[in-house]
Amino acid sequence: MTILVTGATGTQGGAVARALLARGKPVRALVRDPHAASARTLEQAGAMLAVGRFEDSASLRTALSGVDALFSVQTAPGAERDGERMQARALIDAARTENVRHVVHSSVSNSGAFRSMEGWAEGRWERNYWESKADAEAIVGDAGFSVHTILRPAFMMDNFAMPKAAWMFPDLAQGAIRTALAPETPMVLIAADDIARMACAAFEAPPAFAGQIIELAGDLLTLPEIAGVLATVKGRKLVSESWNADALIARGQHDGWVRTQEWMNIVNYPARPEEMLDWGIEPTSFTDWARRHADMIDIGAQEDNERN
Repeated sequence: MTILVTGATGTQGGAVARALLARGKPVRALVRDPHAASARTLEQAGAMLAVGRFEDSASLRTALSGVDALFSVQTAPGAERDGERMQARALIDAARTENVRHVVHSSVSNSGAFRSMEGWAEGRWERNYWESKADAEAIVGDAGFSVHTILRPAFMMDNFAMPKAAWMFPDLAQGAIRTALAPETPMVLIAADDIARMACAAFEAPPAFAGQIIELAGDLLTLPEIAGVLATVKGRKLVSESWNADALIARGQHDGWVRTQEWMNIVNYPARPEEMLDWGIEPTSFTDWARRHADMIDIGAQEDNERN
Protein backbone atom coordinates (compact mmCIF):
# COMPACT_ATOMS: atom_id res chain seq x y z
CA MET A 1 0.00 0.00 0.00
CA THR A 2 1.59 3.24 -1.17
CA ILE A 3 0.77 6.26 1.00
CA LEU A 4 1.13 9.89 -0.07
CA VAL A 5 2.10 12.14 2.81
CA THR A 6 1.41 15.86 2.53
CA GLY A 7 3.31 18.31 4.72
CA ALA A 8 6.15 15.79 4.56
CA THR A 9 8.85 18.39 5.20
CA GLY A 10 6.91 19.82 8.16
CA THR A 11 6.50 18.64 11.73
CA GLN A 12 3.40 16.45 11.43
CA GLY A 13 3.86 15.15 7.91
CA GLY A 14 7.55 14.52 8.51
CA ALA A 15 6.78 12.47 11.61
CA VAL A 16 4.16 10.46 9.72
CA ALA A 17 6.50 9.81 6.79
CA ARG A 18 9.31 8.64 9.08
CA ALA A 19 6.98 6.40 11.09
CA LEU A 20 5.56 4.77 7.97
CA LEU A 21 9.02 4.20 6.52
CA ALA A 22 10.13 2.64 9.81
CA ARG A 23 7.25 0.18 9.43
CA GLY A 24 8.33 -0.70 5.91
CA LYS A 25 5.46 1.11 4.17
CA PRO A 26 6.01 2.60 0.70
CA VAL A 27 5.85 6.37 1.17
CA ARG A 28 5.47 9.06 -1.45
CA ALA A 29 6.25 12.49 0.01
CA LEU A 30 4.66 15.57 -1.50
CA VAL A 31 7.31 18.32 -1.66
CA ARG A 32 7.62 21.67 -3.35
CA ASP A 33 11.40 21.59 -3.70
CA PRO A 34 13.02 18.16 -4.11
CA HIS A 35 16.44 19.73 -3.58
CA ALA A 36 15.65 21.13 -0.13
CA ALA A 37 17.60 19.52 2.70
CA SER A 38 14.43 18.23 4.38
CA ALA A 39 13.25 16.62 1.14
CA ARG A 40 16.62 15.00 0.48
CA THR A 41 16.63 13.60 4.03
CA LEU A 42 13.27 11.94 3.39
CA GLU A 43 14.50 10.55 0.10
CA GLN A 44 17.60 9.13 1.76
CA ALA A 45 15.33 7.48 4.34
CA GLY A 46 13.51 5.69 1.55
CA ALA A 47 10.64 7.98 0.58
CA MET A 48 9.76 8.61 -3.04
CA LEU A 49 9.49 12.33 -3.72
CA ALA A 50 6.53 13.74 -5.60
CA VAL A 51 6.91 17.36 -6.60
CA GLY A 52 3.62 19.19 -6.32
CA ARG A 53 1.74 22.22 -5.06
CA PHE A 54 -1.79 22.63 -3.79
CA GLU A 55 -2.21 25.40 -6.35
CA ASP A 56 -1.42 23.00 -9.21
CA SER A 57 -4.13 20.36 -9.54
CA ALA A 58 -2.25 18.50 -12.28
CA SER A 59 0.77 18.04 -10.01
CA LEU A 60 -1.49 16.73 -7.25
CA ARG A 61 -3.07 14.17 -9.57
CA THR A 62 0.37 13.03 -10.69
CA ALA A 63 1.52 12.72 -7.08
CA LEU A 64 -1.59 10.69 -6.21
CA SER A 65 -1.51 8.41 -9.25
CA GLY A 66 -1.30 4.81 -8.09
CA VAL A 67 -1.57 5.79 -4.43
CA ASP A 68 -3.75 3.74 -2.10
CA ALA A 69 -3.89 6.07 0.92
CA LEU A 70 -3.29 9.69 1.84
CA PHE A 71 -2.18 11.59 4.92
CA SER A 72 -3.77 15.02 4.63
CA VAL A 73 -2.69 18.13 6.51
CA GLN A 74 -2.92 21.76 5.46
CA THR A 75 -1.64 25.10 6.67
CA ALA A 76 -4.01 27.02 8.93
CA PRO A 77 -5.50 30.13 7.32
CA GLY A 78 -3.31 33.21 7.40
CA ALA A 79 -3.27 36.17 5.04
CA GLU A 80 -5.24 34.06 2.56
CA ARG A 81 -8.54 33.60 4.37
CA ASP A 82 -9.59 30.56 2.36
CA GLY A 83 -6.13 29.07 1.89
CA GLU A 84 -6.75 25.98 4.02
CA ARG A 85 -10.11 25.32 2.39
CA MET A 86 -8.65 25.66 -1.12
CA GLN A 87 -5.75 23.35 -0.27
CA ALA A 88 -8.07 20.73 1.20
CA ARG A 89 -10.46 20.93 -1.75
CA ALA A 90 -7.69 20.67 -4.34
CA LEU A 91 -6.07 17.72 -2.58
CA ILE A 92 -9.28 15.80 -1.95
CA ASP A 93 -10.61 16.39 -5.46
CA ALA A 94 -7.34 15.04 -6.87
CA ALA A 95 -7.47 12.06 -4.50
CA ARG A 96 -11.00 11.19 -5.61
CA THR A 97 -10.02 11.54 -9.27
CA GLU A 98 -7.12 9.12 -8.71
CA ASN A 99 -9.30 6.63 -6.80
CA VAL A 100 -7.53 6.89 -3.46
CA ARG A 101 -9.37 4.66 -1.01
CA HIS A 102 -8.19 5.73 2.45
CA VAL A 103 -7.56 9.20 3.92
CA VAL A 104 -6.26 10.16 7.36
CA HIS A 105 -6.73 13.89 7.87
CA SER A 106 -5.13 15.95 10.65
CA SER A 107 -7.16 18.87 12.00
CA VAL A 108 -7.09 20.34 15.53
CA SER A 109 -8.57 19.52 18.91
CA ASN A 110 -11.98 21.12 19.56
CA SER A 111 -12.82 21.63 15.88
CA GLY A 112 -16.13 19.85 16.39
CA ALA A 113 -17.44 21.92 19.29
CA PHE A 114 -16.18 25.45 18.76
CA ARG A 115 -19.60 27.04 18.23
CA SER A 116 -20.58 26.19 21.79
CA MET A 117 -17.40 27.39 23.48
CA GLU A 118 -17.43 30.34 25.84
CA GLY A 119 -16.90 33.64 24.02
CA TRP A 120 -17.85 32.35 20.55
CA ALA A 121 -21.21 34.10 20.33
CA GLU A 122 -19.59 37.36 21.40
CA GLY A 123 -17.02 37.09 18.60
CA ARG A 124 -14.10 36.87 20.99
CA TRP A 125 -12.19 34.19 19.06
CA GLU A 126 -10.94 34.06 15.48
CA ARG A 127 -13.96 32.64 13.69
CA ASN A 128 -12.29 31.87 10.39
CA TYR A 129 -9.63 29.68 12.01
CA TRP A 130 -12.20 27.33 13.53
CA GLU A 131 -14.62 27.44 10.62
CA SER A 132 -11.78 26.72 8.20
CA LYS A 133 -10.73 23.66 10.22
CA ALA A 134 -14.31 22.39 10.27
CA ASP A 135 -14.73 23.00 6.54
CA ALA A 136 -11.55 21.05 5.74
CA GLU A 137 -12.80 18.15 7.85
CA ALA A 138 -16.14 18.26 6.02
CA ILE A 139 -14.40 18.21 2.64
CA VAL A 140 -12.69 14.97 3.66
CA GLY A 141 -15.73 13.43 5.32
CA ASP A 142 -18.13 14.21 2.47
CA ALA A 143 -15.86 13.03 -0.35
CA GLY A 144 -17.00 9.42 -0.25
CA PHE A 145 -13.71 7.65 0.42
CA SER A 146 -13.93 3.98 1.35
CA VAL A 147 -12.28 4.88 4.67
CA HIS A 148 -11.49 8.20 6.27
CA THR A 149 -10.27 9.10 9.74
CA ILE A 150 -10.04 12.55 11.35
CA LEU A 151 -7.29 13.22 13.90
CA ARG A 152 -7.61 16.24 16.15
CA PRO A 153 -4.26 16.94 17.86
CA ALA A 154 -3.84 19.47 20.65
CA PHE A 155 -0.76 21.71 21.13
CA MET A 156 2.38 20.06 19.83
CA MET A 157 5.24 19.48 22.23
CA ASP A 158 7.51 20.03 19.25
CA ASN A 159 6.72 23.76 19.42
CA PHE A 160 9.20 23.93 22.30
CA ALA A 161 11.99 22.69 20.02
CA MET A 162 13.93 24.67 17.46
CA PRO A 163 13.23 26.06 14.95
CA LYS A 164 9.57 26.59 15.98
CA ALA A 165 10.43 27.70 19.51
CA ALA A 166 12.28 30.75 18.19
CA TRP A 167 8.93 32.12 16.98
CA MET A 168 6.51 30.72 19.55
CA PHE A 169 8.65 31.17 22.66
CA PRO A 170 11.17 33.86 21.68
CA ASP A 171 12.48 34.30 25.23
CA LEU A 172 13.23 30.61 25.71
CA ALA A 173 16.81 30.95 24.48
CA GLN A 174 17.35 33.61 27.19
CA GLY A 175 16.05 31.33 29.94
CA ALA A 176 12.40 32.43 30.16
CA ILE A 177 8.97 31.45 28.89
CA ARG A 178 6.73 34.51 28.71
CA THR A 179 3.11 34.01 27.69
CA ALA A 180 -0.41 35.19 28.49
CA LEU A 181 -1.19 31.80 30.01
CA ALA A 182 -2.23 31.86 33.64
CA PRO A 183 0.09 29.84 35.92
CA GLU A 184 -2.71 27.36 36.62
CA THR A 185 -3.75 26.83 32.99
CA PRO A 186 -2.72 23.39 31.70
CA MET A 187 -1.23 23.13 28.24
CA VAL A 188 -2.78 20.15 26.48
CA LEU A 189 0.21 18.60 24.75
CA ILE A 190 0.82 16.02 22.03
CA ALA A 191 4.07 14.80 20.48
CA ALA A 192 4.23 14.85 16.68
CA ASP A 193 5.50 11.29 16.85
CA ASP A 194 2.27 10.30 18.62
CA ILE A 195 0.20 11.88 15.84
CA ALA A 196 2.26 9.71 13.50
CA ARG A 197 1.68 6.59 15.61
CA MET A 198 -2.06 7.13 15.48
CA ALA A 199 -1.96 7.77 11.73
CA CYS A 200 0.01 4.57 11.23
CA ALA A 201 -2.50 2.64 13.34
CA ALA A 202 -5.32 3.98 11.17
CA PHE A 203 -3.54 3.01 7.95
CA GLU A 204 -2.80 -0.47 9.31
CA ALA A 205 -6.37 -1.20 10.50
CA PRO A 206 -8.79 0.63 8.20
CA PRO A 207 -12.02 -1.07 9.39
CA ALA A 208 -11.37 -0.13 13.03
CA PHE A 209 -10.69 3.51 12.19
CA ALA A 210 -13.30 4.07 9.47
CA GLY A 211 -15.27 7.24 10.17
CA GLN A 212 -13.53 7.80 13.51
CA ILE A 213 -12.79 11.26 14.90
CA ILE A 214 -10.01 11.06 17.48
CA GLU A 215 -8.85 13.79 19.84
CA LEU A 216 -5.11 13.53 20.53
CA ALA A 217 -3.26 14.53 23.69
CA GLY A 218 -0.34 12.99 25.53
CA ASP A 219 0.12 15.16 28.62
CA LEU A 220 -1.33 18.10 30.55
CA LEU A 221 1.11 20.45 32.28
CA THR A 222 1.08 24.07 33.38
CA LEU A 223 3.83 26.33 32.05
CA PRO A 224 5.63 26.40 35.42
CA GLU A 225 5.65 22.59 35.27
CA ILE A 226 6.86 22.67 31.66
CA ALA A 227 9.63 25.07 32.61
CA GLY A 228 10.63 22.73 35.41
CA VAL A 229 10.86 19.77 33.04
CA LEU A 230 12.93 21.67 30.49
CA ALA A 231 15.22 23.08 33.17
CA THR A 232 15.85 19.61 34.56
CA VAL A 233 16.46 18.06 31.14
CA LYS A 234 18.85 20.82 30.08
CA GLY A 235 20.43 21.34 33.49
CA ARG A 236 19.85 25.09 33.31
CA LYS A 237 17.69 27.72 34.97
CA LEU A 238 14.37 28.48 33.27
CA VAL A 239 11.58 30.71 34.54
CA SER A 240 7.95 30.94 33.48
CA GLU A 241 6.18 34.32 33.52
CA SER A 242 2.55 35.28 32.87
CA TRP A 243 2.25 38.59 31.04
CA ASN A 244 -0.56 40.85 29.91
CA ALA A 245 -1.54 39.88 26.37
CA ASP A 246 -1.28 43.39 24.96
CA ALA A 247 2.18 43.80 26.47
CA LEU A 248 3.35 40.60 24.78
CA ILE A 249 2.02 41.77 21.44
CA ALA A 250 3.63 45.18 21.89
CA ARG A 251 7.02 43.55 22.38
CA GLY A 252 6.67 41.51 19.20
CA GLN A 253 4.79 38.29 19.88
CA HIS A 254 2.31 37.36 17.15
CA ASP A 255 -1.19 38.60 17.87
CA GLY A 256 -2.92 35.37 16.83
CA TRP A 257 -0.67 33.20 18.98
CA VAL A 258 -1.12 35.45 22.04
CA ARG A 259 -4.92 35.40 21.59
CA THR A 260 -4.70 31.60 21.46
CA GLN A 261 -2.99 31.71 24.84
CA GLU A 262 -5.94 33.72 26.17
CA TRP A 263 -8.27 31.13 24.63
CA MET A 264 -6.43 28.38 26.49
CA ASN A 265 -7.11 30.19 29.77
CA ILE A 266 -10.85 30.24 29.10
CA VAL A 267 -11.72 27.32 26.79
CA ASN A 268 -8.69 25.12 26.05
CA TYR A 269 -8.37 21.89 24.08
CA PRO A 270 -10.69 19.05 25.15
CA ALA A 271 -8.28 16.29 24.08
CA ARG A 272 -7.06 14.01 26.87
CA PRO A 273 -4.43 11.23 26.96
CA GLU A 274 -7.07 8.64 27.87
CA GLU A 275 -8.40 8.64 24.31
CA MET A 276 -5.08 7.46 22.90
CA LEU A 277 -5.00 4.77 25.58
CA ASP A 278 -8.46 3.67 24.43
CA TRP A 279 -6.86 2.94 21.04
CA GLY A 280 -4.07 0.93 22.63
CA ILE A 281 -1.38 3.61 22.23
CA GLU A 282 0.60 4.74 25.27
CA PRO A 283 1.06 8.50 24.80
CA THR A 284 4.42 10.18 25.17
CA SER A 285 4.82 12.29 28.31
CA PHE A 286 6.33 15.74 27.98
CA THR A 287 9.27 14.63 30.12
CA ASP A 288 10.04 11.74 27.78
CA TRP A 289 9.62 13.98 24.74
CA ALA A 290 12.00 16.59 26.19
CA ARG A 291 14.63 13.97 26.95
CA ARG A 292 14.46 12.62 23.41
CA HIS A 293 14.68 16.09 21.86
CA ALA A 294 17.07 17.74 24.31
CA ASP A 295 19.51 18.64 21.52
CA MET A 296 16.77 20.66 19.79
CA ILE A 297 15.74 22.62 22.90
CA ASP A 298 17.56 25.91 23.39
CA ILE A 299 17.22 27.63 26.75
CA GLY A 300 20.56 29.41 26.52
CA ALA A 301 23.92 28.86 28.12
CA GLN A 302 24.03 28.76 31.92
CA GLU A 303 26.13 31.93 32.14
CA ASP A 304 23.61 33.77 29.95
CA ASN A 305 20.76 32.65 32.19
CA GLU A 306 22.56 33.89 35.27
CA ARG A 307 23.03 37.35 33.74
CA ASN A 308 19.31 37.75 32.91
